[in-house]
Amino acid sequence: MNSIKKQTVIDVDKLSGEFYFQSLLQEAYVKGALSPKESERVQRECLKLLADCTERFTRGQSSSVRVEIAQGIMASNLFTIGLYLKSLPDVDAVLFQIENEPIEKLYEYGFQVLKRKINVAHYFFNQVCKTKLETANHAYNITIGQGFKPFFESYEINFHAHEIPSDIDYQLIHPVTDLAGVEFVIKYLENLYYENLFCSYFDADIIHEVMSGYDPSYKNLLDNICAQVFQNALGCQLLSAPLPLLDFSPADLNRLDKKLRSHNQLELQTQLKSAAQELITDLELTNPTQKKYLLASLPQITTTVYQGLATHSLDKVFVPRFNPNIKPIIHYNMGIKMDDKAYRELVTEFLSCRFFEDKLAIIKEQIKTLADMEDLLIASELESAEAAMIFALLEDIELAVLTTRHPLLPAIDAIDYSVSEVRMQQNLDAYLRALPRERLAKILGMTTTIEVV
Repeated sequence: MNSIKKQTVIDVDKLSGEFYFQSLLQEAYVKGALSPKESERVQRECLKLLADCTERFTRGQSSSVRVEIAQGIMASNLFTIGLYLKSLPDVDAVLFQIENEPIEKLYEYGFQVLKRKINVAHYFFNQVCKTKLETANHAYNITIGQGFKPFFESYEINFHAHEIPSDIDYQLIHPVTDLAGVEFVIKYLENLYYENLFCSYFDADIIHEVMSGYDPSYKNLLDNICAQVFQNALGCQLLSAPLPLLDFSPADLNRLDKKLRSHNQLELQTQLKSAAQELITDLELTNPTQKKYLLASLPQITTTVYQGLATHSLDKVFVPRFNPNIKPIIHYNMGIKMDDKAYRELVTEFLSCRFFEDKLAIIKEQIKTLADMEDLLIASELESAEAAMIFALLEDIELAVLTTRHPLLPAIDAIDYSVSEVRMQQNLDAYLRALPRERLAKILGMTTTIEVV
């Protein structure tokens, strides 16, 4: 009867994962599961354990240490005891151990659990290394390659078991919370292993292109890779599209929009859950923990898809692949030229203007295509300052087109061009050189991808 009572009064949901023993003592005391006398005995024994550990820490040379060191040793001791208590089947068993075993014994049991857990951490780290993605993402690579070295090389289990000597920057789909020490490391590595396993079903180059479609500079981001791969896989599953490609055309995205737009958020989650279960079946995923891990991300994915539909930005959710090594070709149409008679009248009017402001007015009112602008810039034989005022009216892409068609050539090549054309080249070059460095670099970058049609 006493056992049943204690089981009902302890609210397991209120127990901390990081500070398990402390939160258990607090809850047990408040609910009367531990008597005041028992609680005092536990506190005395914890202080005695601290004194013993402090003596070992100083190697018997001192009976006192700084307060912060003592606090750290106490936190380590309580963490180690908590590891053992967590390993027990239920709260009844935990309370029985606290009531019937000295704290020193609980610490010794916890110490053995701690050593076993370090072996588990090694296991998952080896699994993570075996399944490591080939990716350009720095945070991912550094976290696996260097981030866990401090833990495996210098984790101090006697006096700092609750600490996490590691450098972990890479973000998981499900961040690890409410855990400390080796438990945090195990959970992080286990989650990362499940993410690696999922991504291993897809070609590394394709994943690279998916992430480049998400953001061309993704190598410098902390964003999770598996989350985007999973989202793209769900999109392909919804479309019954080839799963290994993880890609979407504009037509695919339109189909997805029509398929999903009529759903409210609850219906949308149901649709995505069904697609996820089909995906798990098609990929033949058998690990139940991995399946649970992936399915747990569906509420957040549902919100992301719902927002993408609302803002007409579904391409930011189901991301089309992008190969950053292939420069896209910009097809630029310079437009239709005005007929010869109208053009001659325009040039005559332009050249007869006394004030340049009137010339600019003519350009703004009558020049409608870059083809006509190009002809006028050549025919008008403008001074550099006047030409600069006209170039200032153009967009960057228009300047890039003109730069592609009228590069400033060496004198040996310039003989193939008229004096008017060479003057235009010189004026354009002078204008470009006067631009801010960032804008000039952008325009020159465009020249490598433009194809005039």
